[in-house]
Amino acid sequence: MEIPEELKVLLEKAVNSFRNMDKVRIVSHYDADGISSAAIALAASVRQGKKVHHTVVKQIRPEVIDMLNEEGDENLLFTDLGSGHLSSINMLNADNIIVLDHHHVSGELENGFHVNPHLVGLEEDTLSGAGVTYLFARELDERNKDLSALAVVGAIGDIQEENWKMNGINKMIVKEAQEMGVLKMGEGLRLFGRLSRPVHKALQYTSRPHIPGVSESESGSVQFLSSLDIDLKNGDGSWKKLVDLDEDEKKELASAVIKKRVRNGVDGPEEIFGNTYTLSFFDGRFKDARELSTTLNACGRMEQGEVGILACIGDEEARKDMESIIKGYKRTLGKLIRTVRNNEDFVEAGDVFNLMDGRGSIPENFIGTICSILQSNLSPGKVLVGMAESEDDRAKISVRVPDDIEVSVGEIIEDISDSMDIDGGGHDKAGGGYVHSEDVDEFLSLLEEGIKGAA
Repeated sequence: MEIPEELKVLLEKAVNSFRNMDKVRIVSHYDADGISSAAIALAASVRQGKKVHHTVVKQIRPEVIDMLNEEGDENLLFTDLGSGHLSSINMLNADNIIVLDHHHVSGELENGFHVNPHLVGLEEDTLSGAGVTYLFARELDERNKDLSALAVVGAIGDIQEENWKMNGINKMIVKEAQEMGVLKMGEGLRLFGRLSRPVHKALQYTSRPHIPGVSESESGSVQFLSSLDIDLKNGDGSWKKLVDLDEDEKKELASAVIKKRVRNGVDGPEEIFGNTYTLSFFDGRFKDARELSTTLNACGRMEQGEVGILACIGDEEARKDMESIIKGYKRTLGKLIRTVRNNEDFVEAGDVFNLMDGRGSIPENFIGTICSILQSNLSPGKVLVGMAESEDDRAKISVRVPDDIEVSVGEIIEDISDSMDIDGGGHDKAGGGYVHSEDVDEFLSLLEEGIKGAA
């Protein structure tokens, strides 16, 4: 897909404004897409000789606006956030403002330059926040094409693939990354952790594709591999990973997965295979773009977003720190998931959505991730709404929509936000926001009406 001329015009105007800045403050979202965006913006800025200060935030909230005004930055660059909070951004005193985002748009930027695929009619899965930032960097300087792989990492983090394959401009960016030699694309089984997890663990933890008798069962996965005469360990005694399998073993495993699903009445052969992306500028597990994306998300959730940014631009100490961050994140996440699964009272079934009330039990930084992981288990065929306590007597709301329900929850939440004066928005299949505790019931009622009306 070619870049639409209307988007090129927006990019050119934003870049021309950016060229006149001698220093800039980059403000980015705290998820994988936002951290990838920040890394692209930081690297591109440094190449231009600009002084840079970068900040990672959860959302554009009043206290963020107050902080930016108090610190008096003249030039502000927002990446992977801002489009849903333009009325707040309009309250900034900065001389020059650029917003590079892909979330649904609410309002109009009064003083500055706004680049967003929605402004030119592009679809939700066409371009991530990191993708928009990459196109900006590419327009700024052709040398920045070597940052293309980070845009792929951001798109993966925002679940922009369809069956592990990119669409639209994302697909074009993958091609550019391959041409630059910073990314190698292949095809394989859709199992997470191909460079780090033992094969039996990769099979055990896979939910898409679901493998009856194997998914969520360590003994089942071990028996499955044994029936194929695939050894669990390499000759040196280390656990065999997916990357360690030879071609015959990979083919045998893929064939067995397909047959196992068919015998158990599970359709969807397209769920078995997908694209793999290997990064040239990382070592170990982080060479896998999916693992890097997960780790950047972990950095944000563990309030270590700056570590993720620095790791993406080559800081070796930051890359070492990421190893401990992802381990701590997985321990915390695993504990929280077990807590939810072992307590039926966490989830209240409803007609339109199921409600997981994690207030007092689940930290706000984890509620969205847990909703994403458990949606198909806790709320099959139905929207899942999660809640966690936040600051200032507010609740953090996260909403996840299954693939077979055609609603844009981001737009619904933005409409509610306008009527209730709260912070919220998102994408088609994932959204959320912050709601004052006394307004939670009203928000949930409006959310139910919105989903009913759109479905």
